[in-house]
Amino acid sequence: MNRSIDSIIDKKISHDVGVLIFQYLNDIEPLIQQSLTAAKLKDFYGLKGKYSKGRFVCPFHHGADNPTSLSMNDNKRCFHCNACGKSGTYIEFIMYMQNFAGRNSYNDAKIFAANHFARLNLGFNSIADFEQKLKDKILERYRKTNSLRYMDYYDIWLLPERFFSSTEQSQVSQRQGEEQQIKSSTEVRPSNCTNKPGFILESLDLEMTIRHLKAQNIIVNGITDYDEAVQFAKNSKLIKDFTQNADKLNSVDKLTDYMSKKYNIDIDTALKYGLIFFDKSSQHQLYYSDFFMLNNRVLFPVRDHETGIIVGYQCRRTDLSAPRHYKYLNITDYQDNLITNENGTTYRDFVPFKVGNFLFNLYELKGKCINTLWITEGIADAIKLSSMGYDAVSLGQANLTDYQIYLIDKYFGKDVTLNLFFDNDDNKIGQNKSIAAAYRLWQFGFRNIRIINTFKEMGKDITDCSVKLRDDDMLRLFINHWEEQAYSFAPVSNEDLSALLKTGLYSESEILFIDPRDVERIISFGEMLNKYLDFKNMTYQQLKLLKKLCSFKEDEIKILLSLSTKDFLDVQNTNETEAAIKENSNTNIDSTQEEGNVEGSLINISKAQLFHLKKRFDIGIIKKIDNECSKKQIAAIVGNIIRNKDFDVWDYIPKNESHYSSTSIASSTNILDDGNFTPVYDDVSIPF
Repeated sequence: MNRSIDSIIDKKISHDVGVLIFQYLNDIEPLIQQSLTAAKLKDFYGLKGKYSKGRFVCPFHHGADNPTSLSMNDNKRCFHCNACGKSGTYIEFIMYMQNFAGRNSYNDAKIFAANHFARLNLGFNSIADFEQKLKDKILERYRKTNSLRYMDYYDIWLLPERFFSSTEQSQVSQRQGEEQQIKSSTEVRPSNCTNKPGFILESLDLEMTIRHLKAQNIIVNGITDYDEAVQFAKNSKLIKDFTQNADKLNSVDKLTDYMSKKYNIDIDTALKYGLIFFDKSSQHQLYYSDFFMLNNRVLFPVRDHETGIIVGYQCRRTDLSAPRHYKYLNITDYQDNLITNENGTTYRDFVPFKVGNFLFNLYELKGKCINTLWITEGIADAIKLSSMGYDAVSLGQANLTDYQIYLIDKYFGKDVTLNLFFDNDDNKIGQNKSIAAAYRLWQFGFRNIRIINTFKEMGKDITDCSVKLRDDDMLRLFINHWEEQAYSFAPVSNEDLSALLKTGLYSESEILFIDPRDVERIISFGEMLNKYLDFKNMTYQQLKLLKKLCSFKEDEIKILLSLSTKDFLDVQNTNETEAAIKENSNTNIDSTQEEGNVEGSLINISKAQLFHLKKRFDIGIIKKIDNECSKKQIAAIVGNIIRNKDFDVWDYIPKNESHYSSTSIASSTNILDDGNFTPVYDDVSIPF
């Protein structure tokens, strides 16, 4: 058999089994449960005893003859034997009676129950039977067509037609919606937008979203991201190094000094959370002594919320004066193989972990009854708040992922009050991200959402303020004041969101970064601009400037509108317009939307190229490629990514400034965060 058809079979089976397990069987489980009663189980398996009392002879231990030892409870759909201690759900009862074993035993029991009790007649008897029948259908198609194209096998489907016509179609629609969201986030639509569709802020089902994500993980990896991360961590040589030799590898004096100066966090607190200062003098003690990625970094351990094991370290560089190193690295292990780049430099890369699958400090809080949960970007911020008695978790980045929302819901529920305490930075990235996070939480049913701001004069985050005050009692007064003055988030109406969309300044995804309190003013601003400026002929850079101007005061807007349309369109550099405004005004330009969606300002990179570039690089590198590389160079970079070729992107970017030839750039997975914890997303094309 051709190896390519084997690959098609494996991928198709991985996808369809994922849909079967994580969607279909979960969707029909209520029907299965309703069909399972003590009476039906008694009749099917010939149990001896008194059904009227729900008592039977236990079938699981040798020599059982007591007609009352096994009890069945139809209300809870569970059983228990007082003699041998065997217990479980009705589905587990079937699993034991049918002697199902292996990793699919529980799902096999569901399938058996669906066929024999719920009378759904699935057409297959187990996961293995499902896989074999799917394989047979693919091979039958292959013998007829001899085709090795994935698309020629898309329509092969074993799940019942009624499911395919509803759930699968819903899945397809959801996927199309995601693709449209990606599309809209990467393009700016400079038009007068008179025919733009309305915007609907939908209420979303968190459980279904997570099921979909898990199913997609199965498609791509054969395992969920979370399970893969935990399994990898358990075998990590690096984690083993630091868990077994922390005393030897931790430079406690340097940790004490750094945490005090940088965060005003005492050494006892730092050690309580397992922080490690790794000095390069300890490098020789590592499993791989040629691994230098940790030198002069503080390691913040991130624990699995279920087991408590360390799944990776967020490594913060202590010396930011060195331009050739990233501020943060998320590391779970060493890479075994040495890599030689095109310049002949040999190095050992690291294996990343996706911080978006976890919440720092969740393991320590999950057993508590919590009314108010503080959510921060930085891990140090969460540590500082926790040390002062506040229940805090950290995202480890500026973006709140759907899986992190799922964890909040799972352990604290939707009634918990959420204090989003993101960075109050000058460029407003943190605050924009907090708005986007609040919208997403709202869509998933959370209603008690508050956005906390520091006094900008004191610092952008809690640790900045702590360092400035050096007094926790006074800091606590400020925190309580900020909480009292917090913005209780509520989204604007769909009508206002539609009006905002019709201004032509923002895409569907960008409008969810805008503070609801600013929407009315921005709508008015956009309507004014439409009277004076021709959006159709604007460049990306000019439209980007308009977004920055949305926070301007009335007199500054008048300066812009005093320019004729032609004068404005003749501007080749947005700085020229900014300078003109500054000449006539004493106020500074506020870059509110600069980072809200930098993808929309890309000029030379196409949407198709962006899709591939995001697999390898963070948005900062992509922006640099767009600004400094020719279209031919961009095509060469994308070609290397498609071919999965190791290369140094800095060989293509003009070397007009110092740069870092990142060891991670050669990696097929983008794993770095920038200084603002901006995450890296893996957009994976799904064949099935």
